Amino acid sequence: MIWLLYLTISAQIMVFPGVIIKYLYISLQVYMIIIVGLLFTKANTTVIDTLDGLSKKYSDQRNILRLYDRLSKLIPLAKRCLEYAIYIATATFSIDKVDFIAGLADYGPLFLQIIGIIFMSRVVQEIGHLLLEEVLLREGDTDDISKQRRQTFLPLFQSCIKYLIYFGTGIAILYTFEIDPTPILAGVGILGLTIGMGAQSLVEDIVAGFFILFENYYLVGDFVEINGVNGFVTGIELRTTRINGGDKNYIIHNRDVKDIVNHSSYSSAVVMLKIPYQVKISQVYEVMEKVGKKLLENYPEDIIEPTTIGGVEEFAENHILIEIVTEVKPGKHFTIQKVLGIMIKEAFEEANIELRVVNHVTLSDDQPIPIFLKPLR
Repeated sequence: MIWLLYLTISAQIMVFPGVIIKYLYISLQVYMIIIVGLLFTKANTTVIDTLDGLSKKYSDQRNILRLYDRLSKLIPLAKRCLEYAIYIATATFSIDKVDFIAGLADYGPLFLQIIGIIFMSRVVQEIGHLLLEEVLLREGDTDDISKQRRQTFLPLFQSCIKYLIYFGTGIAILYTFEIDPTPILAGVGILGLTIGMGAQSLVEDIVAGFFILFENYYLVGDFVEINGVNGFVTGIELRTTRINGGDKNYIIHNRDVKDIVNHSSYSSAVVMLKIPYQVKISQVYEVMEKVGKKLLENYPEDIIEPTTIGGVEEFAENHILIEIVTEVKPGKHFTIQKVLGIMIKEAFEEANIELRVVNHVTLSDDQPIPIFLKPLR
């Protein structure tokens, strides 16, 4: 800046043409504007980071700053928006100093308004999501079913808020450029109607999604079996249902949801025992009682009802078939079923009852685990 100032003063002393002196002054002013803009950019980052640190330091659960953690994700967006606003303001002031392109400076305020609209729409969206969560997921005396129902409808309401805000943002931007959105909305409505008439599968998904949501076939958090797919429901949307099957995430179109088995209350871990007639039933009951107690001690959070003998299922030629049932939390029956099979083997070995595998048995998730016993000689 000093060197430009020296050059401008020297040009005046040496009586340079007025045009040269004029543009030297313009260059000096533009350079000063750019420097101020860069300083504001650095100050923007420093001030926001400082306020962020102070907010985190003094926020707790007793004041409104506790909500700051939820809104802190907007900090990077705020930095970028302010940075772009400073750049646009710097360019606007610089262009305004040059006569032959000064007319372009009129667009600067418009772009600043657009940046402000986009940022405020994002803030409103986050606040709306936060208020929804505060209302729907608040701690109260409601039962688990009511809480699950609220968790199910929360993503739907959030999606509605998001799309409404996007729509309002687009309308506000059109008004900023003094464009009447009415003809555009009419054209979009006709186009949407045309597409909707041809998109039959989309309509079927949405209609099926409404039935699933409002008739409570299943809720978020339920363990279900849909079309042969087992897993926990992680999301119900108007078009799809999302299921977490452990190592895989399944996305099923709502129109394809046919066979539904809801294990929302409990699941049964079932093991089938083939016991020769030589083994006393009383001895089997005694062993299974010990196994049930040990299983309950090892997995107290997963078991709802202790292990019991469901009864005799079949009298075969060389054995009787006994069903062993343990009621567990939804989705835990696969694990408990396998663990129970191992514990039964160990318990019968301790009781001097030999286990004899007649055929190779695979511990699968699709069927109960058969275990074959014979008495010691």
